[in-house]
Amino acid sequence: MTTHIEDGYRALQTFAAHMSKVQQVSDGLLTARVIGEFSAGKTRFLRELLGDSIPPALYPVSSLERQTRLPLEITYGAEPELTLVQRANDYEINDKTVTLQTLTEFPDREATLQHNPLRHRLRLAIPESRLILKNGDGYSDDKSAKRLFLIDMPGWNSGDDLLAEGDASEIMAGFHNLALVYVVSAVRLDGLKNSERLNNFLQAFAEADFVGVRHLIVMMTHCPAAEANALQAKVKKQVNAMWAELGETSPLSMDLFSIDFEQVSAAELATFRDEFWRSLLFPLGQPMAASVSHPWVHFLHNWPKHWMLDEPLAQTHALLAQARAVLQTAAQEKNYLVGMNMTKLSGLDAPAIKNRLKETWNRQMRDTVAAAHKPLHQSIPLLEDNHPLADWWNTYWIPHLQIALRPIANFLAAVPEALNQVSPQTVDLQKHLSQQLDALHHQATQAAYSSFTQVVDTLRDLPQETPPEQTLATLLRLSLLQMRYQDHLEGRVESAAG
Repeated sequence: MTTHIEDGYRALQTFAAHMSKVQQVSDGLLTARVIGEFSAGKTRFLRELLGDSIPPALYPVSSLERQTRLPLEITYGAEPELTLVQRANDYEINDKTVTLQTLTEFPDREATLQHNPLRHRLRLAIPESRLILKNGDGYSDDKSAKRLFLIDMPGWNSGDDLLAEGDASEIMAGFHNLALVYVVSAVRLDGLKNSERLNNFLQAFAEADFVGVRHLIVMMTHCPAAEANALQAKVKKQVNAMWAELGETSPLSMDLFSIDFEQVSAAELATFRDEFWRSLLFPLGQPMAASVSHPWVHFLHNWPKHWMLDEPLAQTHALLAQARAVLQTAAQEKNYLVGMNMTKLSGLDAPAIKNRLKETWNRQMRDTVAAAHKPLHQSIPLLEDNHPLADWWNTYWIPHLQIALRPIANFLAAVPEALNQVSPQTVDLQKHLSQQLDALHHQATQAAYSSFTQVVDTLRDLPQETPPEQTLATLLRLSLLQMRYQDHLEGRVESAAG
């Protein structure tokens, strides 16, 4: 015999498998390149931006060690994963992208020498919901969720990379672009090479295809807070002058950030992250999804409305409340027929006594579901077969709710028989009813206030503004605790350990 907790874990494994299946997001065409000089701080910027979403073993290695050689695509994935892919163009998506190898750590430079930067890329998938374009990529007719690709390009001035040192038109412009992120160290802002490369990129920028306005994000690293405003004004003037020299009349959208990651506080870093994502995604005109700590949260927020558990849980609460109301109304002050005794039945024959008792009972219970034709345990809500939690609901929730409600039906079914047994010879009406009904009423009360129903009560008492992922996590966690407790009560703990 399996334990309750074993059945619970099996049902949750089914849920996890379903979630892993339904949460597939296809590749989009939209990219945003991150460019900058070798050692400008591009890798540090990305690591600070993405934070704990990247496991330490998969951290992009600092370009100070000259190890960022292949373009690095950062995109959404349910679980963190680093792969080597063959993908020469941004429009080689989904089945056109070939995964060559899954990596357990970020490769050093020597490990990538055999791969052509024009044909191969590293792909880092992380559970960052803001890399999901929930309304599509802005180009295809398909409006389903798409991945955005944030692409870290090799830095120029490294001395030995043809890709990084080549013409900007070959590496900057994607098939469809969201923005260009230019990372520059504040201490190298006036470098001749930086100015030449920025001018080169702006030329490509003017000719490239963008989903909205041409959007440039300038990210200044190693920038002291006291100098930030002056340096930002300087960069803005420089970029606008270059744009005008190109003869461009189309608008250029530009946001500037300056930060010193060595000095920034946790609160300032959090603010920076939010502002950067807002800037990056604003050309889409889509509401920015908040960062989430688990990859399933995004999909829970986008479940079909009929999958949400609000209604089934509300019906469960209602059934349990109705059951408790029946028990409370049926035995008030330990009496099953309030105000009725044998004295009031004096002079009546057996059939008249039965009718009087039945009328009294029906009147007493008229505001409860006791008179309903369908027992409570047969009114439990169902989930459709393809619901991610259908297995858990069918193997745990429904059986335990039936256990909580079925004794109510047993008690109510016994009442008419107990009333029918009353005759003119009955000495004490309440004593007779107690002998017939107390045990069943006690069983029903225990079932209505069990460890399972405490789970139901806890969920009912959650604040109304509780996010769906927290409600679901609380529901499943309490369910597992209740299963373990029930195994202990039923003596199944040793079986589970074995």
